[in-house]
Amino acid sequence: MRTNRRRQFLGAVCGLLAMTAGLALPGTAHGAHEEPGLPGDVVRVLILGDSVTQGSSGDWTWRYRLWRHLQDAGLAVDFVGPRDDLWNLRPSGPGATSYADPAFDRDHAARWGMWSGFPDTPIATLVADHQPDVVVTMLGVNDLLYGRDPEAVAADTATLVRAAREVDPDLAFVVAEATQRWFTGVETLNEALPPVVAGLTSPASPVVVATTSEGYDEEQDTWDGSHPNARGEVKIAAAIADALHGLGFGPAAARPLAMPPVGPRVGASLASTARNGEGTLTWQGAAGATTQLLWGRDSTLGEPWRILAHDLPPDGSRVIAPLVNGHRYQYRLQPVKGDDLPEGEVFSPVVDVVPVAPPLPPPPAPVALTAPTEVRAAAGRRCARLAWGPVRGATSYLIQRRADGRWTRGVRTAGVRVTLRRLPVQRSWRFRVRAVRGSTVGPPAAITVRRRATGRC
Repeated sequence: MRTNRRRQFLGAVCGLLAMTAGLALPGTAHGAHEEPGLPGDVVRVLILGDSVTQGSSGDWTWRYRLWRHLQDAGLAVDFVGPRDDLWNLRPSGPGATSYADPAFDRDHAARWGMWSGFPDTPIATLVADHQPDVVVTMLGVNDLLYGRDPEAVAADTATLVRAAREVDPDLAFVVAEATQRWFTGVETLNEALPPVVAGLTSPASPVVVATTSEGYDEEQDTWDGSHPNARGEVKIAAAIADALHGLGFGPAAARPLAMPPVGPRVGASLASTARNGEGTLTWQGAAGATTQLLWGRDSTLGEPWRILAHDLPPDGSRVIAPLVNGHRYQYRLQPVKGDDLPEGEVFSPVVDVVPVAPPLPPPPAPVALTAPTEVRAAAGRRCARLAWGPVRGATSYLIQRRADGRWTRGVRTAGVRVTLRRLPVQRSWRFRVRAVRGSTVGPPAAITVRRRATGRC
């Protein structure tokens, strides 16, 4: 069944190759895509590449863009390969599943850092294990970065095609250019691919070049000077779609290309706490963010939003100080991937920080006043000296004399002794001493003092 389907798929390709003198270049065929395969046929596509193809956490990937293009065209396609992951940016390593939209056929054979000269798995093994109809390959940049000759890297394509054909002589191939034209050796590599491909292609096993570097811009189409952002993904997928169209599978990409917004599409989770004169922000960035911008304002003063800090880590915390107690401050984070700010309003939730002064400690419980102790006295003819022990918590003392059956208004003293003069002449005097604190007056301690007929105090 698979052999019959393959022959039917390649039938249109053979006719196309006859019209184009042995090489199907993207966009040169007319009508080959009108019969993309029998209804219900599934074309198996093996995508082999490096980090540009694998993508990193938070990406859609150009594989997603290509899959959507083929699905929207109503084509039956099955991406095949031993992996389905992204490269995880934090911590750095493989195995991430945090696609911007995971709802597509994620199977592939790409890995961050792969060389064309040293693939992870021999192409013969990949073809035997996954039985593709079409192999799409985009490799070579890492080889060039480590000093391999561009012509030698281009020759790897011939080695790959021949090794794959040893397992399946009827395979079709798309060889994609390296996109990073600004890297040393990339333009030479891309210029070397068409003659290599021309010597490989055949009616039974066509090979075409995808011009993925055409119109590809370092500033506009990458998030770090190398790896594609959303715009770069669309451009790569469009070039691959054009190449598949040249093989008779699927329509070419519609022009002009519809460009999506770039940058992370999900903001961080953000929490805040407030203290005396400061606040603390704690956040967890969404997949794909490499840094965060911190925005803030004093809403009590009606301030506009402004950027307070650049290049904050994707996950972390930060103390904000000094702040005015009682003011309401508002903060939000904006995710950044590489040098791509998110286009559109992509922020974390807004959090409030209202710093407050710590409450004053409660006043100590008042100490109950007691009666003075150790009250003693000495008298003269019309005077008396009184002394007593201090009372805890007292701020003054009230000394009163008994006269005509009542206590006099008395006098106050801050100390623990007093001399009373011009007392009435009588046999003895009756006194009492009371501790005072504010409006509180403690119990009295009384003493009777016998008058002396002579003497002074």
